[in-house]
Amino acid sequence: PPRPIDAMFAALRGVSGAPVTRAEALSVPMVQRGRNLLCSVSTLSLAQLGPDFRRERCALLEQLDPDVANVVTLAQTAEDLVFDSVAWWRVLARDWAGFPTSVRRVDPDQVSIHPPSGRAPAPLPSGQDLRTDGVIWVEGRETPWRDVIRFDSPNPPVRVAAARAIRRAILIGQLAETYANDPRPLDYFTARDGMEPESDEDLDEFMGDWRQARKDRATAYVPWQYEYNSVSSPSPADLQLAELMRAVGLELANAMGLDPEDLGISTTSRTYANNVDRRQDRVNDVLSPYLLAISQRLSMPDVTRRGYQVIFLLDEYLKANPTDRWNVYQTAKNMGALTVSEIRTAERLPPIEEDEAAPARAAPPP
Repeated sequence: PPRPIDAMFAALRGVSGAPVTRAEALSVPMVQRGRNLLCSVSTLSLAQLGPDFRRERCALLEQLDPDVANVVTLAQTAEDLVFDSVAWWRVLARDWAGFPTSVRRVDPDQVSIHPPSGRAPAPLPSGQDLRTDGVIWVEGRETPWRDVIRFDSPNPPVRVAAARAIRRAILIGQLAETYANDPRPLDYFTARDGMEPESDEDLDEFMGDWRQARKDRATAYVPWQYEYNSVSSPSPADLQLAELMRAVGLELANAMGLDPEDLGISTTSRTYANNVDRRQDRVNDVLSPYLLAISQRLSMPDVTRRGYQVIFLLDEYLKANPTDRWNVYQTAKNMGALTVSEIRTAERLPPIEEDEAAPARAAPPP
């Protein structure tokens, strides 16, 4: 769609206020690491609960896209929420009651609420075709709003909110690569006094040999008619590249809501916490906005029947060590809250046969 002229020029100049592309953001290793952590919600299973909080079978949740694994569809959806704050699914099939049974994820760049530029003008004199109300354009084709599912993130898009930090990370990476390839890129040659300039072919051949020698980390030969001029340039230590990259990493961690140590940045010492505590904090502080953005949208009446809700199952993610789990099971069994069969089902163990469940008899005395 048309944009203000200042925003267009800002995008052309690549100033810090313009959003970066997703490919540019993922070219930064710390952003890619943060993306992988946030998209780990895709490893959790979705379940539908009935009015009595019993798990009910749902064809949509069992297989979202008939051609793609659920973990891939959910990871791409979470990635769209992280970078663009919006994600789209297109409904492929419905059941007899009109609820979706299969969907397909659509790239946010392929969805628009405005008609494509090459579309024929409206046939009405007013120039507005009111008959297209409730229509969205997916991949350039008119699609009813009823056939799309839109997810919205409560957090701002990372590629907009963290655009300045991402661009700085890219520039620092390019600068580090320059010093790795050629630690003295500002040196130059001049012709000695009284020497006539050579042809362009000879100069190209000489400079090519020189660059190849520098690339091979070998000593290059300087012909007598040229004078080599060395320019003192700051070293990576003088430029404080490591400190700059660390500062950018802290900005990216704050923008994505992650712990800096999750991105490989060492910070101050922390109090002791086991893995379960850290996972609980990650769910509550980092992953919950994306978990609820997906589960609450799927619980709306256009996707799920009234009285039913969709949740993420966190049992596997927050599972404690075996000793703690079996102590809890023992307490629940003594209270009558769980049976042996329910405990074995929770642990994904097969049911016990009757002869195996019977207590072993004591051996007769000799």
